[in-house]
Amino acid sequence: MEIGLRAKGILFCLSGPSGVGKGTVIRALRQLDGNLDHSVSVTTRPPRPGERDGVEYYFRSRQDFEAMLAAGEILEHDEYCGHYYGTPLGPLQEKTAQGRDIILDITVPGSLVTLERFPEAVSIFLLPPSLSELRRRLEGRGTETAAVIQARLDVARKEILEAPRFTYNVVNHEVGRCAEQIRAIMEAERSRSERLTGIAELIMNR
Repeated sequence: MEIGLRAKGILFCLSGPSGVGKGTVIRALRQLDGNLDHSVSVTTRPPRPGERDGVEYYFRSRQDFEAMLAAGEILEHDEYCGHYYGTPLGPLQEKTAQGRDIILDITVPGSLVTLERFPEAVSIFLLPPSLSELRRRLEGRGTETAAVIQARLDVARKEILEAPRFTYNVVNHEVGRCAEQIRAIMEAERSRSERLTGIAELIMNR
C-alpha cells in the first residue's frame, strides 16, 4: 500500500507486562518494516547495562520529568515500580503528520490513556506464554533483585487481566513469529478503508 494514500500515520500501542519482550519484538518489527518508527519513551529509572540515552529511552531525572509534565510535553505517563515512564507528545504529532507509522512501547494504563486522546490508534497486548516463563525471562536479565522481580510479577498478574480491553492479543512464544504476527496486524490496519483518502478517485484517474 502506498503510504501517500493515507492522510496520516498510525499509532500502534504495544503493551504488556515487564519482561514479556516488547523491546525485542519492536526491534524485530523495525527490521521487517521500513515504514515503522519507534516512539522513544522518557523514564526516570536508571539505564540498564548497554542501554543508551535516546535509543531505548530518554533517561531523565525526576525533576526534569516533572518539568516536562508541567509544560504539557508528555502525552501520557505512569509510575511503575517507583519510576516515571512517559510518552513525548511532540515527536508523535510531527511524524504522524508526515505519514509515518509509529509503534509505542507503552505501559498498560498508558495505552488506555493514549486511546482516549487518539481513538484511531491501534492497541496490541503482548502476552507471555505463562507466568513461569515470564519469571524466567525477568531473572535472565540479571539486572534486578529478587524483590524487584517479585514486584514486577505482582504487577504483571494485574496487567494480564487487562488484555481483553485491547484490540489485539499476541502471545510472544518466539520473537520472529511474534513480530510476523504483529506485522500482519499492521498491514491489515493500513488497508482499512477509513484510513485511506481518495483511493477510488486516484485509481479511476490513472
